[in-house]
Amino acid sequence: MKRHRLLWITACAAALVPSVARAQKKDELFSSEKPLELKISTDLKALMGERDSLKLVPHAATITYTDANGQNVAVEAELSLRGHWRRQKANCDFAPIKVAFPKGKREGTIFAGQGDLKLVTHCRSKDKEFEQYVLREYLVYKVYNIVTPVTLRARLVRASYQDTGPKADTLTRWAFFIENEKKAAERLKSKELELKGATWADVDAEQATLMSAFAYMIGGTDWALVALHNVLLYQDSTSGAVRPTIYDFDWTGLVNTKYSFPDYRLPIKSVRERIYRGICRKPEEWAPTVALFQEKKAAIYAVYDSLPDLDPKYVKDTKQYLDEFFKLLSDPRRMKAEMIDSCRP
Repeated sequence: MKRHRLLWITACAAALVPSVARAQKKDELFSSEKPLELKISTDLKALMGERDSLKLVPHAATITYTDANGQNVAVEAELSLRGHWRRQKANCDFAPIKVAFPKGKREGTIFAGQGDLKLVTHCRSKDKEFEQYVLREYLVYKVYNIVTPVTLRARLVRASYQDTGPKADTLTRWAFFIENEKKAAERLKSKELELKGATWADVDAEQATLMSAFAYMIGGTDWALVALHNVLLYQDSTSGAVRPTIYDFDWTGLVNTKYSFPDYRLPIKSVRERIYRGICRKPEEWAPTVALFQEKKAAIYAVYDSLPDLDPKYVKDTKQYLDEFFKLLSDPRRMKAEMIDSCRP
C-alpha cells in the first residue's frame, strides 16, 4: 500500500519522541480553575512600542503573585510582544505578550516547568467590550478541554500592569495564559510535529473528527490543516498516531468579536454562520463523536455560568448559538446535509 510522505516522515520521527517522566510534578499553573491575580511590573510604554517583527526585543519585568501560604512571590521575567493581527498598533493599543523567564528564575514558583507562555490580553484599553472578548476566548479553551485532552489549556488571569516608566500608571484587566505547546506534548506523552503539508489521511481519524466537530460548533473557520495554520499535530509516543488540535479562537462565531470576519473565499458573510471544513466521514463513523458531544452538552453549557463578569446577554446568545449545533446533531437528515454531504475531501 502506498503511504503518504508525511506518514513516512512521522514514523521516523516517532523514534525521537522523548520519554516522559513517570511521576510528573503537579502543574500548579493550569491545574486550578481559580483566576490568578498577578502584578506585572515593566516599562509598558517601551514594551507596547515594540511593534516591528524584525526588531522585537525582550523587556525586563517582575511578576508578583500570592502563593498558597499567603506570601507574595516575585519572579523575574522577560516580556515581548507577539501575535499578528493583534500586534498591529492600528488594531490593538495593548498587544498580546510572550512571557519568558531567565534560567533558574521560575524554579520554586507557580511557573516552574512551564516554558515560555503566551498571555492573551485585552487589545483595546478604552473599550470594555474587548475585555469581554478575553473572557469569551478563554471559555472556548475550557470547552475544548471538556471535549478532549488533546488541546492547549488556559488559566484566567486578573492582571495589574504596573508601568515602571515616567508615568507609573497601573492598568488592571482580564487576561489568560495559554499552555506552552511543547509542555502540552509532554503532558500528552507525545511529540509536537511541525510539518506542513498534512492531509486528513495523515492524522488520526477519530481525533480529526472530534476536532472538526468542535470547529463547526464554535463557528471556527480560521484554521488549515495543510498549512498548520492555528493547528497543532501531536504524535503519540506509544501508538504513533498523529492527533490534530486547533487553537486561537478570537475569530470564531462563539467569541463573536466585532472585528472578525470570514475569509472572502468562503460562502458565508459572518463568523456566526457555520460552515463545515473538516474531515469527511460516513454517518456511522460520526456516531462516537456525536455521542461524545451529547454526553458533554451539560458540562459545555455550564462553562458559561462559571464567570460572574461575563455579560449575561452574551451568555444567553451563546447558549442559543450552541442550541443550533446540538439540534443539528439530533437531526440525522440535517447533519447529513450540512456536515456530511457538504464535506470537501
